[in-house]
Amino acid sequence: MSTDLDQRLAAMLQHRAGGDVDPTPIVAYARRRGRRLRLRRRSLIAGGAAAACAVLAAVVMVVPTGRAPDAAPLTPAALALPDAPGQPGAVARPEVVGSDPGVVHFATPVLVGDAEAATWTAGRGVESVEFRGRTGQARFALARSAATLDGLQQTLSSAGRPQQRTDVRVEGRPGVAWFDPSGDRQLWFVRWQPTDGLWAQLDIYAAGRDEATGAASRVRFDGAHRCVVPFRLRSLPAGARLLECSVTLGRSARDPFLEGSLVVGDGSGRWLTVRAQPAPGDGSRAGDLAAGPYRARRQGDDVLEMRVEPCVVEAFLAGWGRGYTEADGLAVLGGYQPARDLDRPTSW
Repeated sequence: MSTDLDQRLAAMLQHRAGGDVDPTPIVAYARRRGRRLRLRRRSLIAGGAAAACAVLAAVVMVVPTGRAPDAAPLTPAALALPDAPGQPGAVARPEVVGSDPGVVHFATPVLVGDAEAATWTAGRGVESVEFRGRTGQARFALARSAATLDGLQQTLSSAGRPQQRTDVRVEGRPGVAWFDPSGDRQLWFVRWQPTDGLWAQLDIYAAGRDEATGAASRVRFDGAHRCVVPFRLRSLPAGARLLECSVTLGRSARDPFLEGSLVVGDGSGRWLTVRAQPAPGDGSRAGDLAAGPYRARRQGDDVLEMRVEPCVVEAFLAGWGRGYTEADGLAVLGGYQPARDLDRPTSW
């Protein structure tokens, strides 16, 4: 019995008959297909799809732009956030960096040019993007103090043997660079001040210091972009506000939205995370808990899960949260409002 993948492979090869076969769209589709199968297997084992579609709270939404044929890769712009008209870049207003979870005050169009996925995060004092692709993986982070950067968890693997720091300059600004061996690669760290009162760091696998600092020089600080997710949170606990936004976008033309989350909390140190991601075709078990117009269920002791097509949505009360009760989580999920178009971030 032929499958959708068989038909697509046959169509691609027939189209390329008589010439060189470009494996890129075939590989891209196979990866997306594998991700869907993994999600389906996970949902069957756990008794329901586990993931979540949560990003910006009561004030932000995100959705990728129109669908293209599934085999056609998107341009690098597919991994970029929508513009934030009227918002300043980091160099113009360093004091606003990390203070607004709805805005990222930098851009990395060249660095993410051949990436397959990029995760953008803003809020709680930091703005960052982490991306991965055929040529490797990297993370860029921006904060108003070096101590904030020191507090970030390292996300790229290394041998754990950082070498001595050396002075460098990035676009004429002073900084330092060091590396940590990682098998046959070197994980380089470049830290510099794009302007007074602002600290930036690029973690990247590179052949040497010059390549790493050259990559750092490609970050732009002259514009701002909206951190968006394809949903809103209409019901927050008393005194709570949006603390952080995170969204992962992929290069796929068919399903560019991979995951989004929003962190909400208050001044007393309480916070919880709502996460959303596209769900497999056959869904979770019906829940026995009321969450506004939805039905939710417990996923362990500290996670609430519900399905709101086409996503699985989770509220994390511990681990990715602290201090809020199950009743608070259900109230927040009850105010979940999905975007109409999951494929068009500019409309979120």
